[in-house]
Amino acid sequence: MNINIRHSIESLGLFFLKAVRNFASSYRCLCFSNHPALGAIWGMEPKRLKYLLNTSLILVFALLHTADGIITYLGLKFDTVDEANPVLVFFAGTMGLGVAIFLLKLLCLEFIAVLYFARRNIKGCLGTMTLLSADAFYSWVVSNNILLVAAA
Repeated sequence: MNINIRHSIESLGLFFLKAVRNFASSYRCLCFSNHPALGAIWGMEPKRLKYLLNTSLILVFALLHTADGIITYLGLKFDTVDEANPVLVFFAGTMGLGVAIFLLKLLCLEFIAVLYFARRNIKGCLGTMTLLSADAFYSWVVSNNILLVAAA
């Protein structure tokens, strides 16, 4: 019986490994340094194109954080939604809602600023894929917050 469980766990692990490989291979287009022909399409060298892509992804992430702060403030100020973030609930109870959102988003934007100024050090494709995934996830968070506030 233990052999059957072990075999099923190994096959499940292989399934997840194949899924991760397929996901990563779908983002190979972001590895401009491995595909010099892609850089030639836009008329610039691949490193410059990747640098501009990373810069735009970081700036979009900062704009999404700002939009999230504004939408969260509007939703909580007019009591249309409840906050699910326990850190924000704690600080809003001690400092006030506006100050708490401002300071927490300022902390996030400081981290994004550090990332922005260090963007030349993002060498591999994993950094670009992480930025793209973070933008995709946080755009879902912001759109979900907009729908919650608009529906209430």
